[in-house]
Amino acid sequence: MQAIDTASETETRPVLVADGLSLAVRGASGLTPIVEDISFAIARGECFALIGESGSGKTMIARAIMQLLPKSLLEIKGRLIFQGRDIASADAATMRSLRGRQIGMIFQEPMSSLNPLMMIGRQIDEAMQVHGVLDRRQRRDRVRQLLADVRFDAPDEIRQKYPHELSGGMRQRIMIAMAIANEPALLIADEPTTALDVSIQAEVMEILSRLRRKYHLSVLFISHDLSLVYQHADRIGVLYSGVLMETGPAQALIHHPRHPYPAALISCAPRRRTAGQRLKGIEGMVPSLAAPLPGCRFAPRCSRASDDCRAGRIAATHNADGTMVRCLHPLS
Repeated sequence: MQAIDTASETETRPVLVADGLSLAVRGASGLTPIVEDISFAIARGECFALIGESGSGKTMIARAIMQLLPKSLLEIKGRLIFQGRDIASADAATMRSLRGRQIGMIFQEPMSSLNPLMMIGRQIDEAMQVHGVLDRRQRRDRVRQLLADVRFDAPDEIRQKYPHELSGGMRQRIMIAMAIANEPALLIADEPTTALDVSIQAEVMEILSRLRRKYHLSVLFISHDLSLVYQHADRIGVLYSGVLMETGPAQALIHHPRHPYPAALISCAPRRRTAGQRLKGIEGMVPSLAAPLPGCRFAPRCSRASDDCRAGRIAATHNADGTMVRCLHPLS
C-alpha cells in the first residue's frame, strides 16, 4: 500500500518532476522524436522557465503534461510525476479530473480558447462548475474575485461581456482568471504574451507574478523571450532541438551560462547590441527532428565543438549547486 504523505512532505516535494521524459509523434512514416531524455523539477511556488527556439519542443512538453494529444498520436516515455503521482500513462478519466482543477493552462492565443458565444462570467463559472467544487453562489462570488485579481476595476460589467468586446490583453487576463479558478497546484503558461504589445506584456506578467505569490502557484513558463524569463523566472531550462542543454537559477544562467547555446542566445539579445554594429545571430540552422544528429545537436553551430562532440550521446553533468549542463567543453 502506498504511504500517505504528511503535510510537511507535501510542502517540500516538487509539484512536478519530469524524469527521463521522451516524446515522439506518430505519423504515416512512423515515429518522429520531439523531445529526448529530459529531466527537471518544479518546486512548490516556483516559476521554472523553458526557453528555446521555435520547434525545440517546449509546447509539446506542456501538451504532454496536460495530455492534450491522444496516445495514438503522442508517445510518452519516462515519468511525469505530479504531486507524487506518475501521470505519464494516466487514463483519460484521471486527466479530466486534473486538467483545470489541479493543473491549469494559459495558451498563446486567448481568442481561440474562449467561446465567442458565451459571456465571460459564464465561461469562468463553467471552469469551476465542471469540477463541482463550489455551489452557485460561491462560484458567482469567486468569479468577481478572480476578475478583480486580474485587475478589472468593474468585475460585474466585465463578466457580462463577450470575448469580442475585449482587447487582446483583456482576453489574456480572462484566460488567467479561468486557469486559476480552481486554485491549481501547477499553472502552465505557454507563451502567454506572444501576441501582445510590450506594455501589455509587462502588465500580464506582473499579474501572473502577483497571483503566483498570492495562491502559492508553481508555474511552468514557456517562452522564447529572455528578458521576460530573466525578470520573472526562478530557474531556467534551455532546450535545443528537443534536448535540455542547461538548467540553473535564472540569474546565474543569464549572467554566466556554461553551455555555448544559451551563451549564444544571450549574445543575440537586443540589450547586448553595440552601437553602430549589427546584432549578432547564431549561424546555421536547427537540425531536423526527423533526422537527429548522433552527438551534440548544437555541434554544427558551435565554435567550441570537436570530433568527440559529434561521436555519440552527450551525458548531462549535474553540479553541486543544482545546475546541469550537457556539454563536453563548457564555458568556464
